[in-house]
Amino acid sequence: MSKTESQNAGKFDSNQDSRVADHRDRLSGIVAVTGGGVMAGVFYAVIYVTQWAPLERYFLGHPVAIAATILFCVAVSILSLKSWATRQQWSLLRRADDATLTPRREIDSPTQEFRDRHDAGFVAQAWSSNLAKLPRDIGRSQLVVRLREVLMRQSGRGTTKHLADDLRELSSRDADSAHDSFALIRIIVWAIPMLGFLGTVIGITQTLGGLDFSNGNAAVDNLKSGLYVAFDTTALGLVLSIVAIFLQFPVERSEQQLLAAIDERVGYLTGLHLPGDEAADNQFELLAQLCEGVRAAVAESLSNQTSLWRQTIDEAQGYWQQAHNVQSQSFIDAVEQTLVPALRDHAGQMEHSTQRNREQLGIQFDKWQSQLAAWQQTIIAGADAMTKQQAMMLDQVDQAALVREQAGSVLNLQQTLAANLNLLDETNRRIDENIGAAAGQGMADAMIVLARAVDVLAREMTVGKSNVSHESRRAA
Repeated sequence: MSKTESQNAGKFDSNQDSRVADHRDRLSGIVAVTGGGVMAGVFYAVIYVTQWAPLERYFLGHPVAIAATILFCVAVSILSLKSWATRQQWSLLRRADDATLTPRREIDSPTQEFRDRHDAGFVAQAWSSNLAKLPRDIGRSQLVVRLREVLMRQSGRGTTKHLADDLRELSSRDADSAHDSFALIRIIVWAIPMLGFLGTVIGITQTLGGLDFSNGNAAVDNLKSGLYVAFDTTALGLVLSIVAIFLQFPVERSEQQLLAAIDERVGYLTGLHLPGDEAADNQFELLAQLCEGVRAAVAESLSNQTSLWRQTIDEAQGYWQQAHNVQSQSFIDAVEQTLVPALRDHAGQMEHSTQRNREQLGIQFDKWQSQLAAWQQTIIAGADAMTKQQAMMLDQVDQAALVREQAGSVLNLQQTLAANLNLLDETNRRIDENIGAAAGQGMADAMIVLARAVDVLAREMTVGKSNVSHESRRAA
């Protein structure tokens, strides 16, 4: 950015800051007057609700007292706004530390380094650009606005010879502006006792004009009450003006201390970061500065040449890379033109072979499916045969169980037969004994009994054999 552009930017920023300040002052005045009216309304509402006699006497005794009270409320509202604004500026002053306001040096070349060390206009311009990037609340603070205005003046001049004069001028201007901001407060402080005296004069005039000495005691009482009201306005005006003065003092003192702190910070920062002007009669210093400037110019020229060579090499490399890409693409196209027909034929053969293999696989699959169906039928037939065999085995098991039961019956018959045989043997034995013991009529009876027993035994054995043979045939 040139010097003229820097000056124009500085004027634009200054004008913009002035417009913002004027708008802020007008808005503050409107808010202060409105706040004073609201405060007075609230105060008189409290008097109306409480109906305390001293308050009604001093604040409602005369219209001049009401006017003085309203002016006092407006003064208190203005002082409250200024106190709040001053505290806000103190807070911003503490937040904007030196690290936040320090210029950010980005040295990219020897020339820029040389200008950063010796060119105050260049440093001021870069510093002002950095301050413009701060957050909105800090950028609108009085400290940053003052610092930017100082930097704009230095960037317009290109030197720091008049830095001290600029600092004094801006400090005096801000001090005068702060003093002028209390003008309305001073007028109100002056006007309140004047209103009190005016109320006194009006009250005395009305009292003296309304005297009627025809009734002496009543006239004296009216004179006393009128003088009370008249002097009450004076007392109220003096008290309110004194209170306003004591309220004005800490606010004005805090604003003066704020301006002093801003002057100190701005002087410290500009003296620390802006390069100073060397003495013109120091020839060695001038020669050293000239040599350093030449060295910086040569270094800048070498840097530019290096950048130019690097750019040229990059362009040549890009050209060769482009040519290589073109040749590679040509080679790829030639290879494609050569191999595409062979690859196409090979792809056709592969497709034909794939089709043939697919057909063979289909035929083989049909065979496998037919064989699988035959195996499935065989398995089903075997399952049916096994089912029938299982049914036959179950029948045989039932028959075996029946045979086992019949065998038990035969065993019982055999046991019965054995018992009968034993009985027969016993009978024969007894017969033999009886034969030997008796030979007459007893022998004949015994023979008859024996014959009957043999006949019974023969019948039972015949029935048992027929039953056994029948059961055996059934089991078979």
